[in-house]
Amino acid sequence: MHCFYPMDRYLLSMRLFISMGILLLPLVASSSTLRLEGDRAWLVADEAPLSKVLELFAQRGVEVLIDPTLQLNRISGEWENTKVDRLIGQLVQPHNYLLEWKKTTGPLGDLYQISAIRIFSDGNAAAARPLSDKGRVLDVVEGANGTHYLRAELMVGFKEGSTIDDLTALLAKIGGTVIEVIDPPGIYRIKLNEGMPVEKAVEIARAHAWVEGAEPNLAFPNMGIQASPTTASGGGINLHLQPGETAVAVFDSGLDPKYADLAFIRGAYNAIDPAAEMSDPTGHGTLVALVASGAITPLGATESTQGVPVLAVRVFDENGFTSADTIMRAIDYALNSDVEIINLSFGTYDEIGFIDDALNYAAQQGVAIVVAAGNDDVEISMNPAASPFTLSIGAKNQDGSIADYSNTGDTITGYEYGSVVFEGKKYDGTSFASPYWTYNLATEK
Repeated sequence: MHCFYPMDRYLLSMRLFISMGILLLPLVASSSTLRLEGDRAWLVADEAPLSKVLELFAQRGVEVLIDPTLQLNRISGEWENTKVDRLIGQLVQPHNYLLEWKKTTGPLGDLYQISAIRIFSDGNAAAARPLSDKGRVLDVVEGANGTHYLRAELMVGFKEGSTIDDLTALLAKIGGTVIEVIDPPGIYRIKLNEGMPVEKAVEIARAHAWVEGAEPNLAFPNMGIQASPTTASGGGINLHLQPGETAVAVFDSGLDPKYADLAFIRGAYNAIDPAAEMSDPTGHGTLVALVASGAITPLGATESTQGVPVLAVRVFDENGFTSADTIMRAIDYALNSDVEIINLSFGTYDEIGFIDDALNYAAQQGVAIVVAAGNDDVEISMNPAASPFTLSIGAKNQDGSIADYSNTGDTITGYEYGSVVFEGKKYDGTSFASPYWTYNLATEK
């Protein structure tokens, strides 16, 4: 599969009127739209506050910093195929600005894209602050068929032999901007304007002769856990285990910072918001990481004496959702971090689309992918545990019998102890059977 960067240039004119420092042009449009292609931009705005226009850039992966004390204009105008540098200069006048660019290496070579905009008054560049100090929370919507996906985002993969012109033509049809290329597996993440429904964009893309696949940027909820007070005692928690050689990556809700400096925590990565500090709003990821490391031994198992180095990767936002681009970004990070096993404790009965391509690639690199089968007592594994590229793990009780909540069936690779005790509470689920299988697999290598 090949993915290609938009590099063509449309010979269109830019129409602009300037009056009293405000950019004016009568329009019939009711909302602002933006498309970025290399160093060119297409913008339509109708009496929009500059901050809202700048948010369009931020939604397309551009870091926007601005002095909060500046007086900002409202923007009206239509710019077609305009150099980004010239456009920003007109939008922010009379203030100063700096642009930063990044080089992204893709299947066809290097792409230069705008990466940051800094707006400030004379000699005061240091006063610029992020446009928003909020961490990334996924903008999840539900489609007509019940599928969840990110608002106004499209994922596209191209066939072998396709060209830059094929991608460019598609972007022009849907008014899209490439905001990320995830390679491998070679998928374009495209931002759409609100006027283009995701379903319509998918239809247009799939009709393109050189498109291999197109789908919304799918979103999935975390696998919930049930906790109950208990007087049971298991292997306890051992925070002094020394790690072995085989490293594992735990994709989950994050890691409590108080555990970050332990010997068996190899590192942490926030795939939801790489610029943000690591945290764990639910505690689920912390518990899964501790089980995968050997620090917590499930009920029924022999207490661990050897540790496993764990890379904690946060893939869920504050609302408990992850997305296709996040999972694929996390897989790339794990592969570049030389882990040998990936553990996932999330699942869905919906199709996972391009995520399966990423799992296939990881498996081809020799990485074992261990996934919780699900807690619905049905004879099928959830996705991605049902994928042929993963190991699907069900849960068993302390006495070795299959837990009554565990999914079962032909897709199950095996069963592990699924009950753990932590801070006076008992937790049950394939969410914990899976990391314990991961732990045993790592210590056997």
